[in-house]
Amino acid sequence: MKENGVIVHPEWRELVSGLRGTKEAVVYLLGATDTGKSTLCRFLVEEISRDSVSAYLDCDTGQSTIGPPATVGLALYRDGGRVPFRTALRFVGSTSPSGHLIQEMAGAARLLQMAHESDASYIIIDSPGWVSGLVAGEFHIRMIDILNPGLLLAVSREDELDPILANFRGRPGMEVRTLSPSLSVRTRSRSWRTWYRMEKFRDYFSRAVSWEMPLEGVGFHGRVPETFREEVWRGLLVGLCDREMLAISLGIVESLDVVRGIIRFRAPLENLGGISSIQVGSVYLDPATGFSQDYR
Repeated sequence: MKENGVIVHPEWRELVSGLRGTKEAVVYLLGATDTGKSTLCRFLVEEISRDSVSAYLDCDTGQSTIGPPATVGLALYRDGGRVPFRTALRFVGSTSPSGHLIQEMAGAARLLQMAHESDASYIIIDSPGWVSGLVAGEFHIRMIDILNPGLLLAVSREDELDPILANFRGRPGMEVRTLSPSLSVRTRSRSWRTWYRMEKFRDYFSRAVSWEMPLEGVGFHGRVPETFREEVWRGLLVGLCDREMLAISLGIVESLDVVRGIIRFRAPLENLGGISSIQVGSVYLDPATGFSQDYR
């Protein structure tokens, strides 16, 4: 059955019915790129929000949908709406979890906590499509362990996810299920994914203006360079964070003047209120083109 241009599988309807039969649920979707994982996430959130407050926790920093690339995002929905009534972001620092595993896990855990605090009955977690290799496998194992979903849902072509799933079969309070990829999924090339990120970045910073901010009293965390030489900082993508380390906005460093104690950056902000710390990423970004380059 096709709805809004998407083929809805009978298994998807069964999932919704099963979730509605519980008072609350946390679902972690695991799968490689081009398996329809994100489409399934959006379908589940939209359907479940017709009856209850539901949350979409987007942990795919490369193909993010709630916020700009390099962030994990939380969106809360109700009444079947497609527009969230609340959103929150955590800056990770790169478009891939690799090299930023702690920031990704901490961000996901904090946003999951916020979803619970916002009385979301159902929380759907869209994980990164980075699943190949030992490091990627260990990343997902730790993510699942920390987030502890009641349902671990793997969208798998064959048995490529079994090394991850084997660690959770039989875990108390966790059901492990496997689904085949969506029939309507479209394969995206690496160049298309790069273009998508560039467009997202370019659109995000199209409304950015320059700001100056005193360094005194501002905390720095993340991938902070070992030197304060201006040429190292210029062009770095940063997260401008509040006291809870939620990202108020992303910014691009234009200059760093340690002598004057001033940092200058471009950001789509109306004012500098609420900024408590600056989280430094590992990406150099050109706001005009959206082209990004990781210095790792």
